[in-house]
Order: sequence, then structure tokens, then C-alpha cells
Amino acid sequence: MFYKGNLLVIGFALLAIFAVAVWLVGIGIDRTARQMHGAMLEEVGQYRADLIALDFNRTVQLMGNIREYVKENPGNGKEFRGLLKGLVKMDAKVSRIWYQDESLNYTIVDSSGVQSGNVVTGGILQEMAEKATEQGESCLYYNDSVLTWTSLQRLGRIVVGVDVSLPGLHAYFAEKSPHVRSYAYILNGEGVLFTHPDETRIGGIMSGNEDTRCFEETLKENKVVHSAGFSSYLLLPVERVYYPVTIGKERWVVVVNVPELITREEMSSFHRYTLIIVVFTVLLFSILLAFSQYRWRKEYDRRRKLEQEALQLDMQQLRNQINPHFLFNSLNSLSALITSKPVLAKEFVLNLSKIYRYVLEKKNVGLVPVCDEIEFIRHYCFLQKIRFQEQLNVTIDEGLSREEQKIPVMSLQMLIENAIKHNEITHEHPLEIHIYSENTDIIVENNYNPRADVTEQSFGVGFENIRKIYAYCSDKQFYYTVKDRHFICILPLI
Repeated sequence: MFYKGNLLVIGFALLAIFAVAVWLVGIGIDRTARQMHGAMLEEVGQYRADLIALDFNRTVQLMGNIREYVKENPGNGKEFRGLLKGLVKMDAKVSRIWYQDESLNYTIVDSSGVQSGNVVTGGILQEMAEKATEQGESCLYYNDSVLTWTSLQRLGRIVVGVDVSLPGLHAYFAEKSPHVRSYAYILNGEGVLFTHPDETRIGGIMSGNEDTRCFEETLKENKVVHSAGFSSYLLLPVERVYYPVTIGKERWVVVVNVPELITREEMSSFHRYTLIIVVFTVLLFSILLAFSQYRWRKEYDRRRKLEQEALQLDMQQLRNQINPHFLFNSLNSLSALITSKPVLAKEFVLNLSKIYRYVLEKKNVGLVPVCDEIEFIRHYCFLQKIRFQEQLNVTIDEGLSREEQKIPVMSLQMLIENAIKHNEITHEHPLEIHIYSENTDIIVENNYNPRADVTEQSFGVGFENIRKIYAYCSDKQFYYTVKDRHFICILPLI
């Protein structure tokens, strides 16, 4: 009896221990599941918050690109507007870019093109411009009854603003958000809702004591804060995670809301589906990360291509400014003049020095006034005239000496050099070059007696360089034609 009684006690004790062990294991599984759920929730939210921060900081970086351009290219309004048109197209969040010039006039660039500000718009932008500093500022304002966030900065004597309309921002994130049951919204440092799946709440102030406490704690402590609540949008209990993010010089909060999918009723299936959930989550993260990396890489490659094309264009301009053979030929001509015609030799040296002074002064300039180019060409033709004597005649209309509109730097020199290079220049076939204006173009015309040793491919190299300059600096086109044994080149005024 004692033995049986002991066995019963031991059996009940073991049963109790087993029950306690199962209970403790259940508690451990429940705790582990909740920890894993919390970790997954925070990881998902952190990924989305990082993507949002990366996306907005790319917009803020536009101002850095504009600042560098203004620093390197002051006073070129047309190229500046072209740059802004390209930047607006690069970032779909940006609704427009505007700037106030030195004369307090306003220019607005959006997806439809370039437009001048009207009286109403100018008044609104004037208020914005007065807030601008060299360190950069941002604020909210209403543009045609549309709440807009703007990042503005004073760059020397101009003020530039990059605008993002909040309704447009809502559409942007709605279009690119992954298809998950969670949703996120963005709060600026003052608690204003920048995005929300309920569009009617955009521009409003965050409400609720618990939400306010978590928001202030996130900003103050600069840490991730968890909270539980009820979503009036989903009509479900949710877990909220508040993430601090830095946008430029501002501190914002991204709030990720996830429905409480793991409940006590679902804990029984946790063991079977844990591995599947983990694999699915890793796969989902991998796809999202690969997609984000692909888009970032594609944008990076496009920017690099634009930078390389601009760099190649600058290098090409420098390479084609003055042919080194011209210097060698000039020195040979000078050598012959020094002993036979010393007065003319002195004038030759002065003209040669003026040519290379002009090259040095304009080496970083894309466009120059016609009058400056004409003065340079007179010096250049003087030297060529010494070399070719009566076999070369260059006629320049006097009115061009007063023309202030612009053409690509060194373009006239390239055309004259090409005419000399590709045509016969003899007593029987002298080269006659005439430079004149017609409507809004500069015409360079010469009689056409092509040399037999010049191929058509080499003939177009110099002209292709001029075309690239025009494509880079304006929307006008350089072209040439042959008519009645005359070669005619047309340089549009810019």
C-alpha cells in the first residue's frame, strides 16, 4: 500500500511537473513568439521608415545639386532653368521648383515647363523667400488651396524653393507602397501629418494623448517607441511603432501601424507556420530590397551618364579650341617675318598673344557675345592672312562688331579652320570666306573647292562638336549646307 501510495504520489507529482513544464514551455513559446513578432514588426517598420527617409533625403539633395550649380555657374538663367526642369523630372515627389532672382522676379518650373509667377503667386513666394537663409529652411504653406511643404535656401542673391504638395505626396506613396496590410504615415517635428491613408487627415495635427506621448518621446529620446492602439482607419486593434528619421536638418517621425495578427487563438498554429513565416518574410524582404536596389542603381547610372556626357563635352571643347598645328605654322611665319619685316613681325606677335589670351580667358565659358568672338576672329584671320597672303580673303560685316547675342565659344574659329583645312587654297582657287548675319543667325559662307585628300568622315568632325555644344547649351540647332558651290554654315544666336 505504501509503495502504491508512493507510486500514486510520484505519478501525480510527475504529472504536475509535466503540466507545469508544459505551462512553462507554453509561456516560453508565447514570450518567444511575441518577441519574434515584435522583432519582425520593428524590422518591417524600420525598413519602410528607412526607405521613406532615403526617398525624402534624395529630394533634399536636389537643393545641394542646385547650390553647387549656382556656385559654379552664376548668372546663367537659361541653363539654370534647364537644370531645374531636369531636376523636377528626376523626383516624382517634387511638384515644382521656384526661384526669386536678383530683381525679385519669380520663375516657376514644374512638369509642364517654365512659367513666370503671377501677382498672387509672387506674393505667396515673397513670404516664403523672406524666411530663407543660407543654412536652409523649410515650412508649410498653401499654394492654390493645396497644402505644400517647401525646402528653401538663399544662394547668394537668389532664393530657391523645392515644393512638395502633400496631396501629391499621398498619391506618390500610395502608388509605390508594397501590398501589405500595414500602413505608415509621416509626422514632421510639429506633429503635422504629411501622409496618411485617410487623405482627409493630411495636414492635420496628430490627436490622442497616447500618440502625443509616444511622438514626443520618439523625438526627445531619438529612439524607436512601441505602442498598442485602435486604428480608426482599419477599425482594428493595431501595434504602432514610432521611428525617428532625419530629413535634411529636420527631425521627423514615421509611424508604422500593423494589425494584431498574432492572438492567443492563433498560438496553436505557431509551431507549424514559424518556419514558413520566416522563409516568406526573408523572401519578401529580399524582393523589396532587390527592387529598391535596382531603382536606386538605375537612377545612379542615369546621373553618372549625364555627368560623363557633360564632362566629355567640356573636354571636347578644350581639345578643339586651337589646333596645335596652328601654333607651329604661326611660329614658322613669325620666323620668316622677323628678319624681312620686323614691324609686321611685331604686329604678328601682338595678334598671336591676343588669340591665346582669349583662349585662356574663355576656357571655362560655354557661350560668348558675338562681338567678342568677332574681335578674336580678326586677330586669328590676321595671322592666317600672313600665311596664305592673297590666297585667303575673309570678309566680316561691320554690324557684327556690335552684336551682343551669344554663340558657342570658338565656334567661328572652328568653322574657319575647317574651311582652310578642307578646301584648296591656291592662286587659281583662292578661299573666300564671308561672315554675316541673317535674321537670328550668323552665317559663315565660303566658296567650295574641296581637297581631294579629305574624306567626308573627317569633314564632319568639327561640325559635330559644334552640334554638341548647341545641344548642351540650348534647344537651337547648328546646321550646314552646300549650294551653288558655296559651303554655308548657320550658327543660331542664343
